[in-house]
Amino acid sequence: MINANLLPFFRELAQNNSKAWFNERKAQYKTMHQEFADGLLQVAFRLAEFDTQIRERLEDPTTVKVHRIYNDTRFSKQADPLKTNISGVISAGGYAPMYYLRIEPAGSILAGGMFMPSTELLAAIREELAESYDELEEILQSDSVSSAFPAGLDRSMALKTAPRGYAADHPAIEFLRLKSFTVSRSLSDQEVTGPDVQDTVVGLFEAQYELHRYLRKAIRRLPDA
Repeated sequence: MINANLLPFFRELAQNNSKAWFNERKAQYKTMHQEFADGLLQVAFRLAEFDTQIRERLEDPTTVKVHRIYNDTRFSKQADPLKTNISGVISAGGYAPMYYLRIEPAGSILAGGMFMPSTELLAAIREELAESYDELEEILQSDSVSSAFPAGLDRSMALKTAPRGYAADHPAIEFLRLKSFTVSRSLSDQEVTGPDVQDTVVGLFEAQYELHRYLRKAIRRLPDA
């Protein structure tokens, strides 16, 4: 799934971040990129054993997406033309939550859920939370989720006050203040280059599944879902 040369490649790229350097090694990278993409597709097939939405979309080429290595520097101060990581997502499309994996030297991350949903979708999620926040609480406190993602939902961009339309003392206020609904954890270089990496990734994605199911309930509140 992850070529043993991928992390050394990115370490060297970080020291030589130019298209000229990369173009000389592009064929090598394309091979490693394809191995990552093939591995992520294999993960998707294993997710389909328990995630029915993924199973229904396995034939859709957009279900598994690997991101390009090129940075978009047109509207950014980001000077480096190339990313020093590879990442990809598995998703049922549309508004659906995503399973996310990024491989980077000393910075690999596995995550999932919904990152910064649209205004309409965020409103739908908050409606669901107002009625069934205890269900989400139970999911996050379950052994499978709490052991895989002990930090719980990311709160880095949470509102400082209650969102419009909700009281500050609402019992779900800690959830209602969120603008993203994601869990994540770091993966060591040893984990991502080990022989069991695919099993590790599938196990951590499966631990997210109940969170995804909860968020999909909110999606169904949208008229065009």
